[in-house]
Amino acid sequence: MRIRFGLLADASTMVVAVAVMAGCASQPKPTEEITRARTMVETAEQRGAQQYAGVELEQARNKLSAAEAASGSGKQEVARRLAVESSLDAELASAKAGAGQAEHSAAEVDQSLATLRAEANRKTQSPVQ
Repeated sequence: MRIRFGLLADASTMVVAVAVMAGCASQPKPTEEITRARTMVETAEQRGAQQYAGVELEQARNKLSAAEAASGSGKQEVARRLAVESSLDAELASAKAGAGQAEHSAAEVDQSLATLRAEANRKTQSPVQ
């Protein structure tokens, strides 16, 4: 009976050890999430986010770097979360850049309209020759 208990204890210890090792098994690298974050950061940069959303763009860059570092040190879940956050920050930066550019364009149109109105008023007020 004592031998059986010893074998049973050894078997249960093995099961626990295998379960612990399975839980600690490395997760797959978040390659897709990091690639998406890198692409989103590059897109934000191309859309002028540095000028219109510098803070958000910098946050996206920092989180991307941290995600790459975490992935390199085996912290795949942390890397995945940071990569997703980086993508979201870069997307926000792109949106703010688009809004900033739209506001700039609108201001240019307003200025052009003001110039045209002033020119039209000047011509209507000048004596006809």
